Amino acid sequence: MTSRNLSILGLVAVIAVVAGIWLAGRQTSSPAQESALLYPELSKQLDAVTTVRIVKAGGTPAVELKRGEAGWTVTERNNYPADDAKLRKLISSVAEAKLVEEKTSNPESYKTLGVEDVSDAAAGGMQLELDGPKQPVKLIVGKQASGAQSHYVRRAGEPKSWQINKSIDTSASADQWLRKEIIDVSADRVQSAEVRVGTAKPYSAVKKTRADADFTVEGLPKGKELSSPSAADSFASALSGLQLSDVQPASAVTDKPSATTTIRTFDGLVTELTGWKKDDKHYVALKTSYDAALAEKFKVATAETEKKDAAAEGDKAAEDKDAADKGTEGAPPAADKPAEETAKPAARNVEEEASKANAQLTGWVYEIPAWKYESIFKPVDELIKK
Repeated sequence: MTSRNLSILGLVAVIAVVAGIWLAGRQTSSPAQESALLYPELSKQLDAVTTVRIVKAGGTPAVELKRGEAGWTVTERNNYPADDAKLRKLISSVAEAKLVEEKTSNPESYKTLGVEDVSDAAAGGMQLELDGPKQPVKLIVGKQASGAQSHYVRRAGEPKSWQINKSIDTSASADQWLRKEIIDVSADRVQSAEVRVGTAKPYSAVKKTRADADFTVEGLPKGKELSSPSAADSFASALSGLQLSDVQPASAVTDKPSATTTIRTFDGLVTELTGWKKDDKHYVALKTSYDAALAEKFKVATAETEKKDAAAEGDKAAEDKDAADKGTEGAPPAADKPAEETAKPAARNVEEEASKANAQLTGWVYEIPAWKYESIFKPVDELIKK
């Protein structure tokens, strides 16, 4: 055989190998390589989702979230409102999830990825179920894959497992799906707090005007004084961003309260708080109302300030106009000022705020962090000089 023929045969062999590799790649290509969606139709049916369920090992339901006329609620917490933002993120993550790579189809290897059937008591993953869409969602969510936004999953009933490009939240404790915010009253609004802890004599922390830097305390034990002028200032933020750790129906609490506090604001919001301590946990119940007389009392002072401010603005505008008429340099006419400098925020409707808050708070007792409990129900001993 000539060297020319050998060269031709060698070239044919190389071409054959390259073609084989190319064909193999074509044959093993999968929807994942085309970034196919995990559930192609789900994004069009998000509004159809009525129930979200998380099932843990052994087939035991861990959390059920249902959508009703008033929104999403947590079944295991007597239908208390759920965290809408967290739920939306979960459902969207499933709808937007794309297949990154096909993994094992061998049941004996599922454990490595945590995608065994959850009927197995030793299963390592969770099963996420979405009721409502035409295309049923029963997704076994296994271990976190490489990267913060990646999970191993398997559609229940199918042999193939996958790596997807989304992290799926399968928090298995009902309290993790509750709407956290209880009430939020900014520090600048708080005018007073009346506190009674146990059998101790009640006391009050008070600001007589909005301009007061610190709260004065009325009802201190005889011969005692505050540890510092700002000793009671923590009451200002007692209701700021108050969030729950857990919740239960008020009917489930039969113990006698440990403490009570009533917090009033300059604009008339009144919040009555009742506290309990049990088994190293801290609980609070709240009731809100509107005190029109209190709001009116401090509204008068505010109105006088507004009149003075308006008069000052009027004088300034007159000076600017006079300067402009004379052709001298001065501030621009009021009409030329940006809208954000002249616009005033809408007045808060505190009566409506109190009514809405009370409707949400009535009938519930909240578990809250210990440090927040202590800031609401502060014993007088913690305020006085030792």
